[in-house]
Amino acid sequence: MRSLRNILWLTGKELRAIRTDRVMLVLIAYVFTLAVWLVSDAASTEVDHLATAIVDEDRSPLSARLSDAIRPPLFAAPVPMTAGQAAAAQRAGEAILVLTIPPDFERDLHAGRATTLQILVDATAVAQAGNGASFLRQTLLQELSAALTPGAASADPVTVVFRNAFNPNLTSSWFSAVMQLMNNVTILMLILSGASMIREREHGTIEHVLVMPVRPHEIVAAKILASGAVILLASLFSLVVVVEGAMGVPVAGSLWLYAGGAAIYVVAVASLGLLLASFTRTMGQFGLLVIPVIVLMILLSGGMTPLESMPDWLQGTMRTISPATHFVIFAQAVLYRGAGLSLVWPEMAVMAGMAAVAVTIVLARFRKVLAG
Repeated sequence: MRSLRNILWLTGKELRAIRTDRVMLVLIAYVFTLAVWLVSDAASTEVDHLATAIVDEDRSPLSARLSDAIRPPLFAAPVPMTAGQAAAAQRAGEAILVLTIPPDFERDLHAGRATTLQILVDATAVAQAGNGASFLRQTLLQELSAALTPGAASADPVTVVFRNAFNPNLTSSWFSAVMQLMNNVTILMLILSGASMIREREHGTIEHVLVMPVRPHEIVAAKILASGAVILLASLFSLVVVVEGAMGVPVAGSLWLYAGGAAIYVVAVASLGLLLASFTRTMGQFGLLVIPVIVLMILLSGGMTPLESMPDWLQGTMRTISPATHFVIFAQAVLYRGAGLSLVWPEMAVMAGMAAVAVTIVLARFRKVLAG
């Protein structure tokens, strides 16, 4: 009972310290509101008004029809250019796609001679260029079919019908908004937990704590509880108010189930932040140490690129050492697909195991630091 009172008292002390850190409060508010919206909505990889140029060397009714078929919202109105102008536009980054229609294109088609349309793609914009080229090719083939064989029925014996589950319109912001929120939980949890330790050292208050009748596990538990509670509440607010409310992203699963999994995750990440802070003495040193950890956890979590696209050895490594990988799998299943506890409990169990290991390691390290 005394240990619980000590933990609660120390947790209150940590919360008061966070409340007086105005820079940290502003950072938390920004990261869980404006940053989520900016990254997910403004930084879109969808094909939208893609800059297109057309080199029409045929100047026939059919080439004009193909040019008219390239229209918003997928493509910007195509700009007629010469071959030299189109090449210069692509070098300047002003045209992602360049369609070239050769001379006598319509005449060759009606005469039954083979002919070619050329699409030059600026592949530096990988996602937009790849999808845009596919959409442009499909648009051209549909328009050519309608022009050359009007009213012809499809010769395909089977009709394949697509249904997009969980994201009917393939809106990228639905995915990126939730994933950005997950990334922000990771970033802020590492920074806030580590900062709580560095703050004690830089202000000299760690000596005051050491002369109090408290034990190392009570100090660690209080730091994890305080920083974890702040980040968990901020993430829930962002999910409900910003992602679901302001951005209109539907959340399919249970908010309580997500909160339970996120609570386990923040314990694991907070322990990691404290562990990293135990090897440093200033915020500058801690920042240099935590940045590569954040980059690896986020880029290799499966939230930005599919986990299945990584080498097998890297998948196994990340599943073994990083709770972020399991948190992304858990969050996607609950928030996107509406999965229940029966489907996500293995990921929650793995995160709990990682949290237990992390807490054990940071306790051992913390005792060593305090003894020194």
